[in-house]
Amino acid sequence: MNIALIIAGGKGTRMSSETPKQFIEVNGRPILAYTIARFQEHAAIDRIVVVCMKGWEEYVKNVSLHLGFTKVDTVLEGGATALESIRKGVESLTCKEEDIVIVHDGVRPFVDNDSIDAVITDAQKYGGAISSVPLVEHVVFQGEGRTDLHYIPRESAYRTITPQAYAYKKLMDAFRKSDITGVGKDSPFIGTLMMDLGEKVCLSKGSDKNIKITSPKDLVYFQSSVEQ
Repeated sequence: MNIALIIAGGKGTRMSSETPKQFIEVNGRPILAYTIARFQEHAAIDRIVVVCMKGWEEYVKNVSLHLGFTKVDTVLEGGATALESIRKGVESLTCKEEDIVIVHDGVRPFVDNDSIDAVITDAQKYGGAISSVPLVEHVVFQGEGRTDLHYIPRESAYRTITPQAYAYKKLMDAFRKSDITGVGKDSPFIGTLMMDLGEKVCLSKGSDKNIKITSPKDLVYFQSSVEQ
C-alpha cells in the first residue's frame, strides 16, 4: 500500500497573509486542494492523510468531500513543527512494515507523476527516498564579514525537496531511535532526521518545476499557471 501524507500545518509568515498560505484560494480552490488532487489522481496512491493547522480540520474535510477526493480518509491536527506533524501522521497509520509513506508539502502543487513514481520505486528498493534536484550554482559558506570560507562543487550537490518516501518500518524505527538517543530531535524534516541518524536514503530524481509556494511572488506564478 502507498499512503500519501500531506503536511499542511505551516503558518506561512513570509506570505504576509492573514490566511495560511495552504488555504489561500486560487480560482475558488485552496492551494492545498491542488496538491491533494495530484495524489488523488495518481493510480499508485491508495489513501491520503492530511495533517493541517489546528482549527482547519473540518475545512479540509469539507473541501475534500466537495471536490471528490475519495482517497482522503484522515485529517489530523498538526504539531508545532513539520517533523512533529509528520510523526503525528505516521503514528496515526495502521500499516504493514513494507508499506510506503509518501511525505509531501501541502504547498507544492506542481508535483508531477514522475516525481511520485520515482520516490515510491526508490523507497521500495532502498527503504527511503528523497526527491532531489541538482544544483546549477556552487554553494559558498559565509564567514565573518561575508567573506567566503569554502564551497561545495555543484557537481556533487543536490537540493532536496518533497515528495519523500519511506517504508513504514523505517519511519517508526527512526522515531524510536531518535527518542532513545536524542539525535535528530531538532531536525526540521523527516529527510534531515534520517541523515542525522546516519540512515542512508536514495536521492530520487525530482523536478525543478516542483516549487514550494512561500512568498507573494510564488503565489502570483501559481495563479498565472492555473489561469493558463
